[in-house]
Amino acid sequence: MPNPFTEALSRYLTDTQLAKIRATPIGIAGAGGLGSNVAMTLVRSGFVRFEILDKDAVEASNLNRQDYTLTDIGRPKVEALKMRMLAVNPDALIVTHQAEWTRANADAFLTGLPILVEAFDQAEIKREFTEWAIGRTRCVVSGNGMAGLTGGDPTTVRQINNLYIVGDGTTSIHDGHPPLAPRVLQCAAKMAEIVLSRALEK
Repeated sequence: MPNPFTEALSRYLTDTQLAKIRATPIGIAGAGGLGSNVAMTLVRSGFVRFEILDKDAVEASNLNRQDYTLTDIGRPKVEALKMRMLAVNPDALIVTHQAEWTRANADAFLTGLPILVEAFDQAEIKREFTEWAIGRTRCVVSGNGMAGLTGGDPTTVRQINNLYIVGDGTTSIHDGHPPLAPRVLQCAAKMAEIVLSRALEK
């Protein structure tokens, strides 16, 4: 049976572009404010191959910026996100891991993928994952500095070799800046745009 989503998407993308997008698997580390919104933006852009890792369940406090609803509360984020992505495109192939990423278990997840999205909350884990990832893939996209009511441009991009860091680099929830949808979604959208651009380059 034809997939109406894919048929409609072909109005906006060439066969070559859509083939490149569909052939590119994406790894997403973290399914919170950045990860859930990056994932939803990418699936809407035609990506179908995903591997997503997050250890947490959805909480009410997540709903102001993460792509979940009241009906998702209590469910593992990775499973709730998978169902939301499949509701957009049922042909998506999504591998999920409800697990905590650590240096010790790193090689069990998100390996062999050409593009990795770093979307963790904690600064130390963000740093460790990024250091681990940059030598194992051709592109790493990381979000850093998108909290608060105002601040620097959350879509600022710094490129260091194959690492793209998106965000103003300063506004952190740990410094009293609230995590709110406007800036988080801006950052997530820019991260997804970089992923799309890199997928179409090859």
